[in-house]
Amino acid sequence: MISGMPANRHTPARPPKSYDQYCPVARALDVLGERWTLLIVRDLAIGPKRYTDLREGLPGIATDLLTARLRTLEAAGFVARRELPRPAPAVVYELTESGRRLVPVILALAEVGFGMLGAPKASDDVSAERVVMLGLRGRFRPEAAPELAESYQLLIDGQPFRVAVADGGVEIQPGAAQDPAMTLTTDARTFVALGRGETSPDEALAAARLKLEGKRASLDRFMRAFGYPPARLDLYAGVERASDAAQSEIDPLPAGV
Repeated sequence: MISGMPANRHTPARPPKSYDQYCPVARALDVLGERWTLLIVRDLAIGPKRYTDLREGLPGIATDLLTARLRTLEAAGFVARRELPRPAPAVVYELTESGRRLVPVILALAEVGFGMLGAPKASDDVSAERVVMLGLRGRFRPEAAPELAESYQLLIDGQPFRVAVADGGVEIQPGAAQDPAMTLTTDARTFVALGRGETSPDEALAAARLKLEGKRASLDRFMRAFGYPPARLDLYAGVERASDAAQSEIDPLPAGV
């Protein structure tokens, strides 16, 4: 049973704050432009989640704010609640048909943001789900392995993901892979460092930060398909330095503004 669905999802009432512009972009941003809202959509794009799952995946959000954002998304028809059947009854939030139309928006933002990412800071929340489901997709280089047809099992911070490469494309989903060429077990930060070339598979294996089940050749093929080429790393480092330099030139606002 799905609850929280509006009577007419196509004409939701405008929220208290509005741009007051007769424009489809502005009207969408009336609902989606508030802080945290698109990150909630991002997490639900990966799959249905309980309230506690959303709360844990969004460190820093206040519980009342998360509740308010979910209510706004429900009222707009982008999110619905569904009760899971026994033996483990629970209520999950999930994207509706209208909400799933936002997935390409999330992927486009991920593509733009990928070029702005440097190495994760110590204070950054590094989620296995986001590192694999969004980050790994952005790292895929079909030109590096045009004839590759293989599947892989990833266990990142204990969470399973299956990766299948074929015909120059990639499919990434949570869960177990059937007959994977290899199983790779590591933590999210090591996985990012591997992709960025900040550590090598040999170094990670020797330090016991990486465990490989399967042939080493499969790992090498995986790294060629999903590792940053040096030129791309240089480009991203340049974007990050330019962003930092631009930020340093911005004068702080006067006190009280």
